[in-house]
Amino acid sequence: MVQKSRLRVGAVSFLNTKPLIYPLLKEEIQTDIALSVDIPSRVAALLSKGELDVGLIPIIEYFRANPSDTSYCILPKISIASHGSVKSIQLFSRVPIPEIRRIGLDTNSRTSIALLKILLAEKYQISAAFTTCRPTINPKTVLQDHQAPSFDAILLIGDSALRHLGSTEYNLDLGEAWYKLTGLPFVYACWVARTEAALGNLSEVLLESKARGITRIPEIARIEARKLDFPEKLCRDYLQHHIKYDLDAPEIKGLELYYKYAVKNDLAPPDRHISFATS
Repeated sequence: MVQKSRLRVGAVSFLNTKPLIYPLLKEEIQTDIALSVDIPSRVAALLSKGELDVGLIPIIEYFRANPSDTSYCILPKISIASHGSVKSIQLFSRVPIPEIRRIGLDTNSRTSIALLKILLAEKYQISAAFTTCRPTINPKTVLQDHQAPSFDAILLIGDSALRHLGSTEYNLDLGEAWYKLTGLPFVYACWVARTEAALGNLSEVLLESKARGITRIPEIARIEARKLDFPEKLCRDYLQHHIKYDLDAPEIKGLELYYKYAVKNDLAPPDRHISFATS
């Protein structure tokens, strides 16, 4: 008898994903999936190469997937999103935002880099030069190098952005800037599956994990604050008030507009469509 293969599922390792996966990590839900965690760009790469069946990936990677190589679908009703300020996607700057010309980009970021380029073009009419930088970079130290600063601004995402909140004279919260520009939520990541994967009841499992995890946010905040050396209040406020986990009509509308802007600014190919997994 041939043993059934376990469904390979990859999630992002940042604080903001923990309410979605905490019950799975604690093995509180009966399931046969093989769950792993990594940085966003790595999860996206593993899904693209077929080393994962399902991944919580940056949403820009869904739109950039080549249908002739990889066909994807989105699992419904779950996302990492914001309805205004997100806190964990920050452009740290030593100059006012309209004066920025050189930007260092967190190598962990994909969706947020595209979002930043959209905001610079559509909201500020800025044409900047971009260079990659380490996610562990200290924006205050680098940007205060008055001798020869390498950047005017640095984009950091996730836990690195949270760690340096308020460290520079100027900053731009990308979630807040998007909401002011569009009036819509912004979706950073979704559960995305390769269409050939046999998902079984995975959607139901992930929805149950989401529902349970959201009720456990105070516990998650307490545990993760110790791991990250963050104030517990910061973690709890961030997870309860800045990160949203639904994927309903407003979020889908925000996704569609983000894609239109991405195509307009040559950040994603045209003729892609949002396709949802069916049970």
